[in-house]
Amino acid sequence: MLWERDHAPDALQARFGFTDVDEATGWLTGVLRRGWGLPVVDCERVLISDHNAIAWVRTDASRLVVKVGSKASAFERLAAIADVLAELDAAGLPVAAPLRSIGGARRVVDHTDRPLSVVVQPLVEGDLLDTADAVAVRAAGAALAHLHEAAADLPTAGVMTNRGVPEPDLRRRLLTGIDAAGSERAPRACARLAELLVELPDIDTPPRLIHSDYRGTNILMSGRRVVAILDFDEMTVDHRVYDVARAVVNLATRFRSWRPTTPEARTQFLAGYRSRGMLTEREEGWLEAFILWMGVGSVPPGDDPDGWAAAVEHGL
Repeated sequence: MLWERDHAPDALQARFGFTDVDEATGWLTGVLRRGWGLPVVDCERVLISDHNAIAWVRTDASRLVVKVGSKASAFERLAAIADVLAELDAAGLPVAAPLRSIGGARRVVDHTDRPLSVVVQPLVEGDLLDTADAVAVRAAGAALAHLHEAAADLPTAGVMTNRGVPEPDLRRRLLTGIDAAGSERAPRACARLAELLVELPDIDTPPRLIHSDYRGTNILMSGRRVVAILDFDEMTVDHRVYDVARAVVNLATRFRSWRPTTPEARTQFLAGYRSRGMLTEREEGWLEAFILWMGVGSVPPGDDPDGWAAAVEHGL
């Protein structure tokens, strides 16, 4: 299990219909042979995350990552995301573009006792972003700006299939971040957010395709160079400052470790972003508001061992 604490064999059976890893490996071997003409030599490991499974497989020529989804309502969306990844790859973004199947599709649905979505991507070697490395963090910020630039004109319809549309009124959306509990745990941050929601003029840029889960665990590095942006499953259409703010707040979070971003990492990440993607004056104001909103929302009830309240009160 990637982040959940469920019993993995039970999850494999309940979510994907396989009694064990051997049965899942046999199915994967057949799907890659039939759908992509690829002979699987070995399945090295399988991780489960919600309704998705990720398998690392080896063929006689390369190593691949196979993403399997079991939530049928997401299939059309997953196919659209696979096509977006191909477009981003063509634009020079560091992404693992899905391989085309024999039939030409980048996403295939196969049937066992239920339909399963299958996407095959090349394995990219690298290390997860070290948020203590200022140069690497700056590069990660610039890569997000490049992503926003490349995705600005891509079609969005399929990506939003069966996905809720974010509240378009930003003031109304962010007001949900100010409640009694948040005001008590992070009073200065909540007071500043309330100020901004009164003072800020309406944002002056349109929503666009964004990653929506850009954090250290989804950024692969080779040295201080971004070699792959991972996990586009949360891709949506929203303002780019939402994406930047979410990245700033969650950059240091890991699968079962939820630490706030240090001020130094925040500064370097934003400097990297601004070096490639300049924000308008209004966007800068809304960026501050989104960072406060997400930060306050990350403060846990009860014990706060990772120091979220203190981080938010001191500007994250």
